[in-house]
Amino acid sequence: MVLTLADPLDMVDHLRRKLDELADAGALTDIVGCDCVLRRIEAEQKQTTRAVSAVLSDHRVIGFSTYGEQIGALHVNHTMTGVAIYAPEEDAE
Repeated sequence: MVLTLADPLDMVDHLRRKLDELADAGALTDIVGCDCVLRRIEAEQKQTTRAVSAVLSDHRVIGFSTYGEQIGALHVNHTMTGVAIYAPEEDAE
């Protein structure tokens, strides 16, 4: 197994950019997010909890905290995954 280290990004800016990209793709009705509890702890340590909460609120994200993701035999944490639900496209007629 190869270990790859990543450089951390600003959580608030990155989250805002990614959610803006989802919103730019169409009319969102809902986003269900699954956020690793370690991201919440990091936000608390960096005192950005309110800013993260504001971004999630602005994009109407609902969801819950998890303990990361299982990908095959690998456990990955510090992740946020979710499902974006878009409004149906209008007929082109």
